[in-house]
Amino acid sequence: MEYHENPEESREENEGEKKEEFSFMQETIKDENGGYRKIRNTVLKYAGLGLIFGLAACLGFYALRPWVENRFSSNPEKITIPEEEEEETQEGEEGQQKETSPALTVDDYEELNRALVNVANTVNRSMVEISVQISQPAGQEQALVDEDSVAGAIFEDNGVELLVAAKELDVPEGGSLQARLADGNSYSVSVKKRDANLGIAVYAIDKNALSDTAWNQIQTAVLGSSGGISKGDLVIAIGSPFGYYGGMGFGVISSAREAVSRADGEYSLLCTDIGGSSSGTGILVNTDGQIVGLIDQERFYEDGESGPVAAYGISDLKEALEFLSNGQAVPYIGIHGVTVTEELTAGQGIPSGVYVQEVSTDSPAMAAGIQSGDVITEVAGTQVTTLSGYNSALMQQEAGDEIRVKGQRQGTGGYVDITFRVTVGSRE
Repeated sequence: MEYHENPEESREENEGEKKEEFSFMQETIKDENGGYRKIRNTVLKYAGLGLIFGLAACLGFYALRPWVENRFSSNPEKITIPEEEEEETQEGEEGQQKETSPALTVDDYEELNRALVNVANTVNRSMVEISVQISQPAGQEQALVDEDSVAGAIFEDNGVELLVAAKELDVPEGGSLQARLADGNSYSVSVKKRDANLGIAVYAIDKNALSDTAWNQIQTAVLGSSGGISKGDLVIAIGSPFGYYGGMGFGVISSAREAVSRADGEYSLLCTDIGGSSSGTGILVNTDGQIVGLIDQERFYEDGESGPVAAYGISDLKEALEFLSNGQAVPYIGIHGVTVTEELTAGQGIPSGVYVQEVSTDSPAMAAGIQSGDVITEVAGTQVTTLSGYNSALMQQEAGDEIRVKGQRQGTGGYVDITFRVTVGSRE
């Protein structure tokens, strides 16, 4: 008897086998997917960590980049000294006492003195003594001797050099310059640029030559403003105001109205009640520790005379210092003049402008044919009515530029227009 399978049972068995096979296949595929996800997650984990560390490294690099570039850069940055806003002086109120001012006690004076000393000690970290050293002939007891020295202040950092403003020094053949900083050590120093007209120079100290001790003790001084200084303001003389380095004097401004005439300009003079030496150099600072004046007693007192400490007002020197800091010569034409006032115009008929009192020998002005008695009215396309305006127009030029200077000259029939071609020079 033939055996016939029940179709329903056979179908159920086949379906069961298929289910078992399907289940087995599903289980196998699930295991493979789980391994893939594990590998993928591991890869993503390390990729994420790598990204985090990469971002941290980038942030660290950019955070340290300014310090690294500042300390180890080989290309000096261009120095730009910001222009000042005009300030009104209080000269009209000088000498007037406020009735409401309370009387100061001894304790008040002692506290004030301590405050001034603290300011001076802070500024002293920027002070530099620059000396000329001359080699002595062989066999001498001392190989090098100090010939001359001046006191100056570190006022700028171009990324490669520390720049020092001070009186110019003559360095004879065979001589060298040394700079003694706040750490007490001496370093080689070079002349960045000098200007014999004003008698000032900017000196450069290689930053890479400085010791760690020096870096911990020195700082850069801040150029303040002398435009708003008036009689009675407290000032501190620092450097060599008494003829020796390391001196410090406290006093007040006795006059801020004086000025000294130099070729192509007039420069304010800050006079103090601080007794000084005929060879005194250094800086004047205000109670905020900002430089307001550059001391050069020899330029202000003739024939070795001594007198109270006096200084160039720093505001009038900023344009020149910017030129010198960038290794450029200060523009020079060689005119000594005064502003033609309204009274002179009305009383003597002199045209408005800058009256030429004197022309420096062998100057660009003399070469161009400018004479005493001429009135300068225009410099390189800029109208000038005052000596300060003339100086500002000149400071926009560079040594070597050929410019047009216009003016008027008195003739038999009155003043006539004159024009000169002037090649801007320099005094180094």
